[in-house]
Amino acid sequence: MSSLPSLINSLTNNAAKGTGIVKLVGIAKNALHLQSNQQIPDALILYLKDQQQSQFGSYPDHKDVAPSSVFTAVFFLLMLGHLFVFIKNKTRGHWFPLSLGFAAYCLIRLLGFALRIAWAKDILRLHTGIASEVLLVLPTVFLASLNLVLAQRLFTWRHPVGGNQRFFQIAMMTIYSIVVAVVIMTIVAGVVPYLYFLSQSHYDMCRNVVKVTSVLICFYSLLAILLVLSAFLIPPSSRDRKATVFQPFWITSFAPTYYAPRGAAEEGQYLFVQRHGELSKYSERTILKGGDLYSMADEPSQLNQFEAQREAKYSIKHNNSILLVALTSACVFIGAIFRCVLLFFDTTYATQGWLAKPVVMYMLWGFLEAVVNLLYLFGRVDLRFYRPDKIPDKLITATDSTVVPNSSEDKPGAQASPSLV
Repeated sequence: MSSLPSLINSLTNNAAKGTGIVKLVGIAKNALHLQSNQQIPDALILYLKDQQQSQFGSYPDHKDVAPSSVFTAVFFLLMLGHLFVFIKNKTRGHWFPLSLGFAAYCLIRLLGFALRIAWAKDILRLHTGIASEVLLVLPTVFLASLNLVLAQRLFTWRHPVGGNQRFFQIAMMTIYSIVVAVVIMTIVAGVVPYLYFLSQSHYDMCRNVVKVTSVLICFYSLLAILLVLSAFLIPPSSRDRKATVFQPFWITSFAPTYYAPRGAAEEGQYLFVQRHGELSKYSERTILKGGDLYSMADEPSQLNQFEAQREAKYSIKHNNSILLVALTSACVFIGAIFRCVLLFFDTTYATQGWLAKPVVMYMLWGFLEAVVNLLYLFGRVDLRFYRPDKIPDKLITATDSTVVPNSSEDKPGAQASPSLV
C-alpha cells in the first residue's frame, strides 16, 4: 500500500494531487487487480479522499443520511407551499410567476440534498456527488437573483418612471446575464478537477477561478440591499411624482390567508381605464403604493368605497417588505461568505477546519434558507411584490373614458367578474 502513491503518480504523469478522482478510482482498481464487484480497500479510499480539496459541507458519510433526508423533505414541503400559492392566485386571475421561481429554487435545493443521501451511502458514487455539489451551490445564486427582482420592484415603487426606463431594465438584464456567466464558470472550474488530471498550474487556476466567482456571488447577494438603499438615497424625480401609476389597488391585505377576489385584476384594469382613459396607455406599473393615489373626490365610486374599506381594516405599507428583502438577502449573504472564506483557505479534506463541517452547511443552506422561504410564504411576497399585468390596448380603445360606471352592472363582463367591494 505504501508504494501505491508513487505508482499512481507514474500512471497519471505526476498530475496535481486532488485532481482526476473519477479516473483515479479506475486506475486504483486496475492496480489492485479488483473485479467490478469488488470494493477498493477503505485505507485507499481514505488516502484518495484526503487529497481532495475541501468543500463547503465536506464529503458525506453515513452520518449525513438523516439531516439530508430531513432537508429533502422540508424543501419538498416548501416547494408545495409555493406551488399552492401560485395556483391559488392563478385561479383568482392574480399572475405572480415569481412563485414558480421560488418553487424551482426549492426543487433544486431538495435534489441537491437527495443526491447527497445517495452519495453518503457510497462515497465512490462520484458522478452523483458532483451533481449534488453543483445542485447545492446553484440555489444560493438563484435565491439571490429572486431577491434582486423583489428589490427591483421596490426601486420601481419609489421611482415609477426611472424603474421602468429601458436603460434601467437593460442594466438589470445585463447583471443577470453576467451572473449566468459567473455560475457557468463556477460549475466548470469546480467540476473539471474531479474529472480530469491537471497539472499543478492548471489546478491552481481552476481553484482561483472558483475563488473569484465566490467573491462575486457574495457581492451579488448584497446587491438587493444596495438597490433598496439606492431607492431611498436617490430622491424621486418630478417625472416620478407626476407619473400616472397603475398599481394593484384591489389588494387590501398582506395577511397570510388573504387572496385577491376572483377577477379583481381584470376589474381593476377596467376601473383604471375609466379614470385615465388614453393616459392608461402610458401608465407606469408598480407594486401597491398605498392609498394616496386613490383618494381624490372625482374617483369612480368603486375606488372611493374600496379605499375606505382598505383604510378601515388594514395598514398597507412596505416597511415590512423592505425588511423582508433585507433579512432574506442577509441570510443568503451569510451562506455565501462562509463558503467564500473556506475556499480561500486552500485546505484539503485531511486538513480542513470547522468551516467545512457538514453541520455548518446544514445550518446555512438548510435551516436558514428554510426560514427564508417561510418568510416568503407567510410574508406574502406574492401580494407585496405583485405588479399588475400590462393593460391591453384593446381595453383602452374600447372603453369610453367619459363614462364612469357607478356599479358593476354598468361595465362589460360584470357578471363574469364580481365586484371588488
